[in-house]
Amino acid sequence: MPANRYPTTPAVDAGPLPDPFLNADGTRVKKRSEWPARADAWRDLIVTTEYGGMPPHPERVVCDQLCAAGVRRWPSNPRLYSHRVRCEGGAEPFAFVVRTLVPQGAGPFPVVLNGDGCWWYISDDIAQRVVESGYALMMFNRTEMVEDRPSADDRSDPRRSGGLYDAYPGRSFGAIAAWAWGYHRCVDAICELGDELSLDPGRIGVTGHSRGGKTVLVAAATDRRITLVNDNASGAGGAAVMRYVGEGGETLGILNHFPSWFGPQPGLRPYIGREADAPFDQHCLLATIAPRPLLLTYAIDDRWSNPEGMVQSATAAREVYRFLGAPDNLAYHLRPGEHLHASEDWETLIDFLGVHWGGCAPSVVYNEHPYHHLRPAFGWSAPTAR
Repeated sequence: MPANRYPTTPAVDAGPLPDPFLNADGTRVKKRSEWPARADAWRDLIVTTEYGGMPPHPERVVCDQLCAAGVRRWPSNPRLYSHRVRCEGGAEPFAFVVRTLVPQGAGPFPVVLNGDGCWWYISDDIAQRVVESGYALMMFNRTEMVEDRPSADDRSDPRRSGGLYDAYPGRSFGAIAAWAWGYHRCVDAICELGDELSLDPGRIGVTGHSRGGKTVLVAAATDRRITLVNDNASGAGGAAVMRYVGEGGETLGILNHFPSWFGPQPGLRPYIGREADAPFDQHCLLATIAPRPLLLTYAIDDRWSNPEGMVQSATAAREVYRFLGAPDNLAYHLRPGEHLHASEDWETLIDFLGVHWGGCAPSVVYNEHPYHHLRPAFGWSAPTAR
């Protein structure tokens, strides 16, 4: 692809990315055994500052079966189950519905978990492709946790109420954290229903698009039971760094445009226009997921999602994966096209699942991009692992 097809002057170029190996006391991580504590510190700082913290764990999660049937129009005839997931212990009762497609045959089956039921991205063809590749597919609507508030341009109703806001009043979490909490409760459901539905709680992968991609990164950072992650086009507040934003990309100004997604004031808002002074960047969030497999799927023509910033973030986070002995566990793939969760993105995920859960050779070319002007946005490197 010709280099001059893509803008070379970034909208934001705010200097080097922070060193994820740097401890708060100025020392640097030297041993692999020291990384978990550093990862926990990054996770706590990022989740609290950017996303407003997480809702509490429920005291108890109960799954009530609503329906079980076969999908007879598909030759493979998978089973479809619907459950109500009841979460007890909040100020008010809270429940939401999950649907699970399970292949026929001997399990237990790995699970692909998707919370974008509020959108219409999983077609019959995609669902059938996932299931016939040997994976159970669990689906839910993350906006049952809290609604997806309109942008700040629509100030007709600025409330944070309903759903988890009523179940856990007086908390500071934003919508992304609430939606991530929904992924955690689905993981609870997989663990509870594993034997009954022949699901494998040791192989749970999550995927989400755009604001749903932001969500799965937070969900995985805060729950290690999630063993594989696919962010599709998450942009700002997701995988793309705030310090490097390509022309037309989403900037840190998203905090004011969609304030309900994030934590309350001030959070990162003082760093809008001062990104170089922010105490972290999004590669630090990716690093908290290491060494678990992480796939970033983006579109070359989706300027809004800042694909160059994703490449910068992935390049930096891969230093942590390299330090932990798993550099190939972080991969990205860029396809032609616009901002959607396309069938090619799902095919790439299925390939990535086969590589990491099935021992297959990859059929997709990973970690290639057309942005020939890019140089790594950092000067540090991983310590020699010990």
